[in-house]
Amino acid sequence: MSVLPLAYKMMRSFILSLLCLTAFSCDKAGEPIVPDPGDVKMVEHTAADDTMAVERGIDAIPESDGIFLAWYALKEEKVNKYKIWRKGGESFFDVIKIIDPKTASPGKDTTFVDDNGGAGLPLGDYYYEYFVTATNEDGKESSAIDTVHYMLIPKPDLLRSDKDTYILNLDNAPILYWQFVDPPTYYILRIENTFNQLQYVHIFDVLDFFPDQTLDLNDSDRVPDPPEFQPGLYKWRIDIIGPDEDHSGAESNWAFFTIE
Repeated sequence: MSVLPLAYKMMRSFILSLLCLTAFSCDKAGEPIVPDPGDVKMVEHTAADDTMAVERGIDAIPESDGIFLAWYALKEEKVNKYKIWRKGGESFFDVIKIIDPKTASPGKDTTFVDDNGGAGLPLGDYYYEYFVTATNEDGKESSAIDTVHYMLIPKPDLLRSDKDTYILNLDNAPILYWQFVDPPTYYILRIENTFNQLQYVHIFDVLDFFPDQTLDLNDSDRVPDPPEFQPGLYKWRIDIIGPDEDHSGAESNWAFFTIE
């Protein structure tokens, strides 16, 4: 028997054993087992997060009947795919999107908006459940350990204020009008400037359970710490806190007013 092949086999066995004792585990045949890329952790969401300057976690969005998702990036350099899985109602989990973190634009590598391809998701029927898995260049895929869920409800319909433009120091602050389809228990008023900087946010109780709603920003008894406006363009919206406070809701489209 040739000495060379035997020496080669002995050397290969030694290297595999060394690998098994260091960075890898091994199967019964002594072959290194490539580790999976690690499990993906979703960004959690509570109703209180909707009052932060930068909202976080699974949530409704103002642009459409869609759900925003976010997860924490894995540090594994070989991760080349994030798979977003969704289940609605009695259906099974299916992959609805695959993201390559190395080619995705900044901020889009660990976030996704599920709006059913622009058609929107059904409202109020059932929770949508999601999880994300990671796949590395060796084809290993992580486990589904962290599932989040959310239910969309009908958006408020914003109506024009009594004026579109307000003169600073002459006019009072805007009076806001909107309609609820089904009045909730709580809602959030959010006002930002055109640079998306938060100007005012507060959670309000619904006092009158009627579809038509009015909020006078001049009413200091109703509006705590009312905003002090400077000249400029502002946008506002109404976010509904749903019956499951942390996992259901809606966000209206933006409306605008100007302070001169």
